Amino acid sequence: MKEKVLFFDIDGTLVDNTYGVHEVPEGVKRELKRIQNDGHKLFICSGRPKAMINQQFLDLGFNGYVLYNGGYIEIDGESIFEERMDTELATQTVDMLEELNCDYMIETAHHIYIDKRYKELYTFFKNLGMEEMFSMDFARDDVLKRAIKIEANVTNKDKQKVSDYLDGKFGTTISYDQHGSDNSFEFFSPTMSKAVGIKKVIEHYGLDINDTYAFGDGLNDIEMIQLCQIGVAMGNAVDELKAQADIICKSIDKNGLEDILKALFPQ
Repeated sequence: MKEKVLFFDIDGTLVDNTYGVHEVPEGVKRELKRIQNDGHKLFICSGRPKAMINQQFLDLGFNGYVLYNGGYIEIDGESIFEERMDTELATQTVDMLEELNCDYMIETAHHIYIDKRYKELYTFFKNLGMEEMFSMDFARDDVLKRAIKIEANVTNKDKQKVSDYLDGKFGTTISYDQHGSDNSFEFFSPTMSKAVGIKKVIEHYGLDINDTYAFGDGLNDIEMIQLCQIGVAMGNAVDELKAQADIICKSIDKNGLEDILKALFPQ
């Protein structure tokens, strides 16, 4: 088989705390390694920043990462693309969040910055064992010059205000973390998407869309599922993604990813 590039979402696809799948299943690990040994490329394609790619994913030996929903791309340990927010807009955004007393964090290519005041958001990630990824002493305005994404924990009373702000300033609808709190809003360049990131990866390898597979479960996976030659929605995926997928496999807790990898890439 000609060399292919496979793109995997993380939350809801490789792992999912809701379904009790806290680590990548051993069967999936075996299939990923086998497919890679057969000469294909494997990429994580996630809304997560690099700081949230914990060791279990690094140990899988992916060829690279499309992160921040396409805002940062790394191939073989080298950064090939980074799309930062407009500094003025980023500053305006955090000013608005501070006025509303919303916890927020600033995410750059390799680090996450959170003010010591923001206990609720920090505690949420600390409870997931991710407290070490944060820098808490920093110059806000300097960090905003390197911001790729801002994530905020918005109270219910302010959700409509923030939604209207996103629509007006970013030209896009709200984007929140389906795998965390519905109050977790993300601010990033409206030109970013997983599909944009995937195009840059295949250009790097001199391949084309016919050589791509995508695996996901969420709303932010729709564009990559539509773009790739074969788009696979997990059985636990949102209905909107299932409607766009070429294949719907079983859910993550039913060995869905392992089984579909065996079917698409038989030994």
